[in-house]
Formats: sequence, structure tokens, C-alpha cells
Amino acid sequence: MNALLATGQQMTGVIEVTFNAPIGKAIEDILLIFACSLEGELDGQIYYLPL
Repeated sequence: MNALLATGQQMTGVIEVTFNAPIGKAIEDILLIFACSLEGELDGQIYYLPL
């Protein structure tokens, strides 16, 4: 994913959740990201959860 960004290629947004993250917290964080974002705003970005 980082290689795509480094070369300037188009990429949709990615949300990565750590393996041991509590599922409820991960869902809350994903919903928060979507609620605070406009359409297309996440393109080309990587978010790591939990926040």
C-alpha cells in the first residue's frame, strides 16, 4: 500500500485494524471515520485502528 502511494498511483482509502483490537472499538472507530469524512476524502490514505 505504501509503495502505491510512494509512486503516486491512485488508491482508494484503506482502514487497517490490528489483529488484537477489540471488535467493538474497531467498529466505533470505523463509524467515526466515515461520519467525519466527505466522499472521496479517504482516497489515497491509510488509517490504522484502533485510533
